[in-house]
Amino acid sequence: MAEKEKKSLWDIINTEYAWEGILLLAVAIIALVFGALIIQGVNTSGEKGLVVNENFFLIGEYPKAFAWILIVLGALSLVLSVWPYVKPSIFELKRVSWHTKKVMLENTLITFGFILVLFFLFVGYDLLLNQVVKLFNWLGGLLR
Repeated sequence: MAEKEKKSLWDIINTEYAWEGILLLAVAIIALVFGALIIQGVNTSGEKGLVVNENFFLIGEYPKAFAWILIVLGALSLVLSVWPYVKPSIFELKRVSWHTKKVMLENTLITFGFILVLFFLFVGYDLLLNQVVKLFNWLGGLLR
């Protein structure tokens, strides 16, 4: 029988597991929320948020520092959980053929022109409907 090769730490770290991204995302969100609640609750006990007991080992003495560590770790975990989905997009963006400056300027001017036409069209409709409503109000006053 052949012996299984021992995996190195790097191989274990690079192995993608089925639910690790979702689990890491959930832990990141929880860390961010707890960090924010601790920062909100540190100032006064009357505020909403989490207040850390002063007798709690190490964290009780420095609750704000612990909260910021939680927020930084949560943000890093959030980036790490989203990275596998963003990484292929970066490769695809490198393959995109971008327009020249002239074409981009032309398309931008066409878009702004279209927006201006629609703006004046809607302003015209608004003024027209405003006059129609005034006419109906005037007619309604005559009939009373």
